[in-house]
Amino acid sequence: MNVLISNPTHMKFLKGLLIVIVVLFGAFCIWMATLSGDYEVSRSEVIDAKPEVVYSNVSDFKTWPQWSIWFEKDSTMKTTWGDKTQGVGASYSWTSENSGSGTQSITDAEANQELETHISFDGMGESDGYWKFEEVEGGKTKVTWGFTGSFPFLMRFMAAGMDAAVGPDFEGGLANLKEMIESMPKKQDVEVVMVDAEPMEYYSTTDEIAISKLDSKFFGQCYEEIGTYLGDGYPQNMTGAPFVIYHKWDPENDITKIEVSIPAQSDKPGSDRVKKGNSYEGKALKAVYMGPYEGLGEVHYAIDDYAKNNGISIVGGPWEVYITDPSSEPDTSKWITEVYYPVAMAQDDDAAEEQSM
Repeated sequence: MNVLISNPTHMKFLKGLLIVIVVLFGAFCIWMATLSGDYEVSRSEVIDAKPEVVYSNVSDFKTWPQWSIWFEKDSTMKTTWGDKTQGVGASYSWTSENSGSGTQSITDAEANQELETHISFDGMGESDGYWKFEEVEGGKTKVTWGFTGSFPFLMRFMAAGMDAAVGPDFEGGLANLKEMIESMPKKQDVEVVMVDAEPMEYYSTTDEIAISKLDSKFFGQCYEEIGTYLGDGYPQNMTGAPFVIYHKWDPENDITKIEVSIPAQSDKPGSDRVKKGNSYEGKALKAVYMGPYEGLGEVHYAIDDYAKNNGISIVGGPWEVYITDPSSEPDTSKWITEVYYPVAMAQDDDAAEEQSM
């Protein structure tokens, strides 16, 4: 081995090879110096829905598996949700055999107008994402989804290929988002009627929690608490479908005060946690919706518009009655939900004012 290394011909070859490598590397660096490592990729789509509807879906990470092309393309992706999944501070992380792992979070937001995200790819750098929601003619929304980033010096050549690599994924994701949202009910398609709400006895739990934590686990725990309190007579003594009353709804601060309720007849008086009460009695606006729960937002908007256009005052928190049991009907398109708002007619308000004078 020593004889081979000391061979003048061999040494000359190694020296020449080293010079070639240095020259090529130098040329590569000069080339990199002429390139920019910065990149920006964006795509836009027009969706037939108001900005607040589109924004409410995009700003909730838990809707992303329904439309994001990345979830669709990679069946090995496993997602872990953060403490918040909606609004500023929301986050989720993922691991995948094909797409690596990383974390995405919402860093800033202007309701119904803009959204900013930060993506950290484990071992592969970081990027900043953004969304813009612009109302256009016909009450539609132009949605723009993009992200920016910068490659380190020796990887600058990759920046030029980012649009071709990522752009189609944005196009596919926006197309899926459009299809999902446009399949939801439109306000003009929601039939709102005035009804007389009959009182009924019910048991409930009340919590003030983050809107982003309203999931099947939360509702399951609440119903389990009520059922455990009612004991052996439950669910035989139920007198109707379960419902929830929304006493507070503040999406900007990601907070709601919600009363999860089961109509039932029992001699039990209630406890510190499980309360016994009687539901609202009086005039109410009602709409019936069939489909996944994500589409209920348009129903609430429709009732609110109906009330404003007809001089009707909303006098309390709305409630939703879940006619269909999701555990017995897996097809979300067949889920039936009734939405009610307690109201007073304009003449009722005038009469109340005269009585108080």
